[in-house]
Amino acid sequence: MKELKIVIADDSAMIRELIQHTLTQVAGLSVVGEAENGVEAVRLVRELKPDLVVLDISMPRMSGIEVLKEIRKDDQSTVIVILTAYDSPFIEEVCLKGGANFFLSKTEIAELVEICRLELVFKQLPG
Repeated sequence: MKELKIVIADDSAMIRELIQHTLTQVAGLSVVGEAENGVEAVRLVRELKPDLVVLDISMPRMSGIEVLKEIRKDDQSTVIVILTAYDSPFIEEVCLKGGANFFLSKTEIAELVEICRLELVFKQLPG
């Protein structure tokens, strides 16, 4: 079975730990890196080439929206899930138009797990 490699980028250590703990309870999901700021997030994505990135909007040094745009400059295949406390239709639209695949509130952890499970299934398909 292939693994789904995940990078988590959030300035809150507690949130990163919660997401990491939740996702790694699912067989096949592997958190390969964690970033506490936007600059580190971009570096980790380029270095580790994850299948999926969980990205907060509000981070120091570089916002999640800036990180999203930077990743999309040279990478269209990584699945990017914006997971944020900013539950705003305007911000959601900006993120989705900027290249995010999904936009979730931080209260939607179950939905994040389901997205990761589905991406893992797609990864198992031939071709």
